[in-house]
Amino acid sequence: MTAIPPPARSVFETSPEKLRPFLEGLAVRVSGGSNWMVRKKTVCDLLLGLDAFFALPAAERSALMADGGASPDIAEAEGRTDGGPEDFRKVLPLYVGAILEGMRETVIASPEQAAIYLLSIHPEHQAAAEAWMLADPRNGKSVRKLMRTDRRYRQLMDRMADHWRAARSN
Repeated sequence: MTAIPPPARSVFETSPEKLRPFLEGLAVRVSGGSNWMVRKKTVCDLLLGLDAFFALPAAERSALMADGGASPDIAEAEGRTDGGPEDFRKVLPLYVGAILEGMRETVIASPEQAAIYLLSIHPEHQAAAEAWMLADPRNGKSVRKLMRTDRRYRQLMDRMADHWRAARSN
C-alpha cells in the first residue's frame, strides 16, 4: 500500500459554487462501490456518460435537462457558453481529481485504484499511483495490463488526450 498525500490545491475550493454539489455527488456515487473494481467501472461510466451528453447539440442537452432536470449544465457552471465535447474533455482530469478528493482515501492498494489516480489533475494523486506501481514490479505490470485490456478505461484515456496535449504545449 502507498500513502496518498492530500492535494495541495483543492478542486472544490477553486471550482465555481454552482458546480460543487455536482462534483460532491459524483464522489458519493463512486465511493458507494464495494471495491475498486466497481469504483473504476463507475468512474468510467459516469465520465463517459457525461462526455456523450456534451457531444449532443446544445439544444438537445437543454431539452434533456428540462425533461429530467437532475443534472446541472456543467458548461454554464464553469462559465462557458459553448460547452461542447472538446471543452468537456479538457476538464475530465479535474472531474477525476474532484471524485478522488471527495473520497478522501489515504492509501493506494489495487491496480484499478492506481489506474484512476493516474488520470487525476492532482500531481499528488498521480505521484501516489506511480509510487505504488514502482513499489513492486507486479503492481506496474497489473496497471499496464488494465490500461491495455479495459475498454472503458481506454475510452476515458482517449477522451483525456485533449487535456494532456494542451498541458504539454503550454
